[in-house]
Amino acid sequence: MTNAPISRLIALPLAVLLLAAPVHGARTLAQSQPERFWLAGRYDGNRVIVYFDTVQFEGTIPTNAKKIAFPVVEGFFNPVVLSPSYVARFQKKPGAEHFAIGDRYDVLVGTGMVATMTLTSLVGSESDEFVGNDSFLGALGTVEKPDYLLWTKGYYAVRRHREADAVKRPRTAEDYRRYAHLSDEPVPFDTQTRIAELLTERMKTEATATERQDAADVAPAFHVQPFHVADGSLRYYVRAEWKSGRAKNNEAAYVLAAWMTTAPTLHIIGIERRTAPYSGINANLPVLLNVVDLGAGRTGLIAHTSGLDSVALTLVEYRDGASLRGMRALQAISVGE
Repeated sequence: MTNAPISRLIALPLAVLLLAAPVHGARTLAQSQPERFWLAGRYDGNRVIVYFDTVQFEGTIPTNAKKIAFPVVEGFFNPVVLSPSYVARFQKKPGAEHFAIGDRYDVLVGTGMVATMTLTSLVGSESDEFVGNDSFLGALGTVEKPDYLLWTKGYYAVRRHREADAVKRPRTAEDYRRYAHLSDEPVPFDTQTRIAELLTERMKTEATATERQDAADVAPAFHVQPFHVADGSLRYYVRAEWKSGRAKNNEAAYVLAAWMTTAPTLHIIGIERRTAPYSGINANLPVLLNVVDLGAGRTGLIAHTSGLDSVALTLVEYRDGASLRGMRALQAISVGE
């Protein structure tokens, strides 16, 4: 893979790093469900990129395949335009998605709205298959109502188009709260104070003796992301690090991420531990990129995770009390060597 930083990291087995099932397992699992969901990202102003399947191109991509610009969001690598006849070769395998130019899909953007798009180009991205990576096959789609992408997070879930059962556009703040979404609402100071206390208590039980000693007299620096699940109730995802200033290169003495609920009182319901030995909570703890409403009372999370030499975008169905590894995987886009 080339260019974008997120795509240059390299992967260990992601089943160990991140999810209970690897990418192939996630796809098989999704196929057993009545409705499938795929990861997607904003390609440019009113276009979306989605990879429907993992494939092995085995060096067969035509040398004259048109190279196009990188997507404006990271994690979807370096796509090239592919012809319908070439793509058709890979749609013969069991479970492959049969998509074509002109097909319509729904984009769940994370604001309670569904942006319908029409596929306009078929694309693929070839990875380093010789070291065990998958390559990716998908499409670019043009959104019929571009304003639906305004103020979105750039990472989405896609499903097959449902004409008669589309989600209604929320009209009021109360309507909006009924949909799963990642919120920008401010976190009250007393809530932040309690979050710091809960994180410190958990650090003392999770950390090693050496880590506890290094972090004992340090207040955690943390980043809070409020989000609402499909029933409208509030959750928090918090990434934290304890830096004493005594570690080499000013690295954190300890890092931890927590899923929290406010009912009946604020408390931790799930934990994410360090996934990579890098500095900064964006590099060594999962990053929550968006929250989308999957319908039928289901909440989807889109997250980015780095490993020792790895990177992955994942779409999972949220479940209280579970880490990302314990949530049902719908799709993952990963790369590694």
